[in-house]
Amino acid sequence: MKKLAFIILLLFTFTYYSKACVVFIYHKVGDNRTPTTNVSVKKFKEQMAYLKNKDYKILTLKKLVSLLEKRQNLPKKCVVLTFDDGYKSIYYNAFPTIKKYNFPITVFLPTEAIEKHYPDYLTMQQINQMKAYGVDFESHSYSHPRFTSLPKGITGKKYYAWIKNDIQKSVNFFVKNFGYKPYAFAIPYGDYNKTVIKVIQDLGFKAILTQDATNLNKNTPLWLIPRQPILGKYWSTMAHFKEVLNEGYINLKKRLPGIGICSKQPKIVGGEVENINRYNKTSFMVYVSELGWKRASIKGNIVYIKLNKPLRRKLERIGLEATTKSGKISKVLWIIEPKQ
Repeated sequence: MKKLAFIILLLFTFTYYSKACVVFIYHKVGDNRTPTTNVSVKKFKEQMAYLKNKDYKILTLKKLVSLLEKRQNLPKKCVVLTFDDGYKSIYYNAFPTIKKYNFPITVFLPTEAIEKHYPDYLTMQQINQMKAYGVDFESHSYSHPRFTSLPKGITGKKYYAWIKNDIQKSVNFFVKNFGYKPYAFAIPYGDYNKTVIKVIQDLGFKAILTQDATNLNKNTPLWLIPRQPILGKYWSTMAHFKEVLNEGYINLKKRLPGIGICSKQPKIVGGEVENINRYNKTSFMVYVSELGWKRASIKGNIVYIKLNKPLRRKLERIGLEATTKSGKISKVLWIIEPKQ
């Protein structure tokens, strides 16, 4: 009887805490003019070969969205490959390797750059060739603005309308040129607040992708899908790539504070953690952009730090990190807007 109970407990734990999935985000491949957003062709090939040789399950973004929508368990060793901005380097330096391994990818386009034929961006001919292979193209806005940096004189309802106008132009481009309305939106620069999220949702997008550098699992909100950037000197190394593949995701019942506007000095910063006993409690850390990682206090299921002075930045990325009792580092990140 005890053995049966133990097996049931294991099955429940496996089902409830499904394996984490990694959504990678690439920008430029083999373009040394901008090293901070680039990964070398050699490293990119090495990373794709590693995924193939280690039998990672490369999902389409659409399949991942479908699983998240239904809260279904994600496949073991789950990976999704995305590319932001639609640079020509994707076509010349990444696409041949993608075809070699028959991997599905999603490319997020800032459509003004395509419409106006900016020289570093994909041409319609290249896009159509990639579409014929099966590449999924989705929206990355029209003009690629930083939606949290308002133009002068834009406040209140004008702010909502400014965001909506830009994204709607992107949607119109997709309908006119590709014959479909995009289902997924990648936020330019990864900066967001409640208004940004609401506009994207109101325009009918099913999935919103950020640049919060964590993995995800079946409990991740569709409107806050995090991605792991592969770029620059350190974040494109194989060591970092492998580290990311082994990370877990922390389920939160509540983010403290949640995304959007909050006090400049919240009473606490952290979150209410689901099944906190699966983690080594002494390993919990809380992240605040301007403070870095700080050792956390714990009260019940609440993991937190207290601030001794107001936050100064317009946007702050907040996060939790802990190690499970099986030794897996797990994280969660989100953005707040300290104003009040």
